[in-house]
Amino acid sequence: MYVRRQARRAGVGRLLVDALLRLAAKSVELVQLVVVKGNEPALRLYQSMGFVEYGLEKHALKIDGRYYDDILMAKDLVGRS
Repeated sequence: MYVRRQARRAGVGRLLVDALLRLAAKSVELVQLVVVKGNEPALRLYQSMGFVEYGLEKHALKIDGRYYDDILMAKDLVGRS
């Protein structure tokens, strides 16, 4: 998911994730996503919406010779333990 710079900090990301979760809840038990390590606004958003970190994929992305790690996150939609 990507929110254009001019639309950031207006709740657009939260609305998009909320809509996705409502739709997913109809047929999916677990939603997984990745966040590039260092993208603190996205990480805070997903954490505030109930996603939890379960892993780290080292060097998941390489752009212009620089590696980026991905934080793996998930949200259980059926409330199992």
